[in-house]
Amino acid sequence: MADVSDDIYVPTAVVNELHEYTPPSFIKVGTVSAIGAAYVQGALGRLHQGELEAIILAQEIAADYVVLDDLLARRKAHYLAVDVIGTVGILLLLEKRKLLSAEQTWQKMQQLTGQHGMYLAPQLLQQIKIRLLGGL
Repeated sequence: MADVSDDIYVPTAVVNELHEYTPPSFIKVGTVSAIGAAYVQGALGRLHQGELEAIILAQEIAADYVVLDDLLARRKAHYLAVDVIGTVGILLLLEKRKLLSAEQTWQKMQQLTGQHGMYLAPQLLQQIKIRLLGGL
């Protein structure tokens, strides 16, 4: 697994989708190769340009994983042999590495599901709660 201090890249298309938000300085903007860009253009449809560029960029730079939550995008990444981690996985990784407390991690999980509309199966949410808080 990558060290937290390893380089973090976001593709140009994702930065463009963020509009007025500027990524923090520790995140590098990466551009896919000409061949990668051609693949992205040919594959547009059910996946957005940002998702496709993220997958291709991860493949081109041999990233440890690409961050994706969308099921179709995750399937495409797996098909292209790119390892995937989602938002929940990142939060659990941060807690495991002691960058977030268990309580902070649980609070962020609740925000994702309650305020931001991310769906997690109730059984999965309960398993995460038990792992983090001992089922309190």
